[in-house]
Amino acid sequence: VTSLPTELLNEMVSSAWWVPIAAGLLSLCVGMLYPTVDSFYGTKPVLQTDWPNLIKCSIIFFGINHACMKLDYINSLQLSVTLAVLSITMWWLFDRTVSGLIVGVSSTLVFISVSQFFVYHGFASYKKPDFFFLRSWIPSLIFSAVITFGTIGRQLSAFRFTHSHED
Repeated sequence: VTSLPTELLNEMVSSAWWVPIAAGLLSLCVGMLYPTVDSFYGTKPVLQTDWPNLIKCSIIFFGINHACMKLDYINSLQLSVTLAVLSITMWWLFDRTVSGLIVGVSSTLVFISVSQFFVYHGFASYKKPDFFFLRSWIPSLIFSAVITFGTIGRQLSAFRFTHSHED
């Protein structure tokens, strides 16, 4: 029987194991929130959501995620402005609804508030905070994630709705 090294076990136990679980559950909630808000207000997406656009949206989100993590920028302002423009462009390309913008901005503000609460009370910390004790790329990344998972939710809702009426 092979056993894991003690250092690895200690790191796994002391790490924030709850972050991926919380991110998955919140992504599921946002994906369900978009079609719910659309049906509540009686709005329809401006653009036709289809599978190729959904794949493009997901690829752009992963590109923004990669840019946040791997690219070195001269300063945090350059990174923040670049990612903000990319996130708003992503909303314009794949959503263009006022309800999508409102859900995206409000979800981002809620996430920032909760994360700041966790940092303030010592539950989490940033390695290098650079703007109001917050990583400058987090709002843009969260906004683009909301747009991506909202688009997935809309597409799955439309797919379910069209197939349930064909039977």
